[in-house]
Amino acid sequence: MRTINKEDGLAPRVPYMNAAADGGRTDNNTLSIVLVFFDVRERSITVAIRRSIEGLLSSLQNELPQPLNLSIIYRDNPPIAQPEHRRDEFHRIMHGIDGSIKIGITEVGLCDPVPPSRYLYAIDCDNHASLLSLHRFRQESTGTEQLLQRLGKGIVKAFGMACGLYHCNDQGCFLTYHMGELDFDTNMYVCKRCRADFVHALQSPGTASGETAHREPRRFGEVIPILARS
Repeated sequence: MRTINKEDGLAPRVPYMNAAADGGRTDNNTLSIVLVFFDVRERSITVAIRRSIEGLLSSLQNELPQPLNLSIIYRDNPPIAQPEHRRDEFHRIMHGIDGSIKIGITEVGLCDPVPPSRYLYAIDCDNHASLLSLHRFRQESTGTEQLLQRLGKGIVKAFGMACGLYHCNDQGCFLTYHMGELDFDTNMYVCKRCRADFVHALQSPGTASGETAHREPRRFGEVIPILARS
């Protein structure tokens, strides 16, 4: 499988973290966050997603005791003949990528196996990994600006899934449950309680929990501790 490690101009440029454009190792105390773009070559999309994550991490940095490292890598989509096998194959690939928290981004559509069948915005890959699918965002957005705005919110939701945070009850929060595209348009912020949950998940390895008073119960099994790289 071909891996592209860097695209000119896309290396993180903010001072809050140790930047590594190739997913490389920094030090033992660094929490590594990896964005994996699977055949996503449209620069406006990769930049919007990266900047959204950078903005969130920058806003949390002063509350975190350890440094963060944001890495960006590029890979081809895996050849998957049967749509029902897409989830399992992406799970396998994401589990094999080095990093503390990993978020994949793909153009491939991911169907919900539970009726009524529909395409999903993102899926949990377990082991502190998630996957954002651009397929439904593209179907439901009427222009590039609207698409980028929704993806900027969707990637924060996918990051929350990878951290073990699920479905905030605040309808204005990026981490609320999304039934359709209009739900993204009403999301305006990461609420204070979700910010606190992000900080807790990132600064307290082994104690992350997505079940709080303002959040619906996790739907995909138990939360696995987030481990800094060794």
